[in-house]
Amino acid sequence: MKRSLVTIAIMMLAGLLALYSQFPSSFGVKAGISVADQTYTLTPIDYNLETKAVMGPTFSLFVEAFRGNHFSFQADLSYFLKGSKSNTQSVTVDHMNNDQIIVNEGDMSTSTFTYLSIAPMARYRMGQGSWKPYFLLGPRLDILLKYKSDSEYTLDDQNQFIPGLTFGAGLEYKLQRMGLFAELQYQGDLIPVSGADPLLINNHLISFTLGVRRLVSE
Repeated sequence: MKRSLVTIAIMMLAGLLALYSQFPSSFGVKAGISVADQTYTLTPIDYNLETKAVMGPTFSLFVEAFRGNHFSFQADLSYFLKGSKSNTQSVTVDHMNNDQIIVNEGDMSTSTFTYLSIAPMARYRMGQGSWKPYFLLGPRLDILLKYKSDSEYTLDDQNQFIPGLTFGAGLEYKLQRMGLFAELQYQGDLIPVSGADPLLINNHLISFTLGVRRLVSE
């Protein structure tokens, strides 16, 4: 089942890239670091587990199309590492004592989720000179490639596909038909990582990348 879902996602990506390739304006690569964290919510007791962020590498290929004076569309294919650290091993609810929450702390554990991300976004750029600030906004689909945890309480069920939204801003320096840029992105998810109640886990990520763009047409 997982293999067939990944195949469908890859076919969707191929179709998207084929559409963009009919009207290419630019293409390029970007790489950098990401800082990811997660929110753990236990329902229905409304308990949030304290976590710490994890850092990891990120790498993206992108193609831009339908370029106008200020607006264009850009499709990113990216590798991201998400997850969090925590030192809580178990949580117990004492129903005999007004539902008191008892937190049993243990050693620090790390859980990471590796995703292949597909993000078709609208791109708005400003400026008329060599320096051009720009903004990105669009939907995103994360495909789970790998889950790893050194906790005793690993997840038995994870959502293989997680839709989300990407917000980005960057500054690009145009040099003839090349562009050098720095970019900051925030990624939020629309559904949790875990598959079902009572434990809901949501990803949050901020990435900083440096990249190069090759202009095909103005």
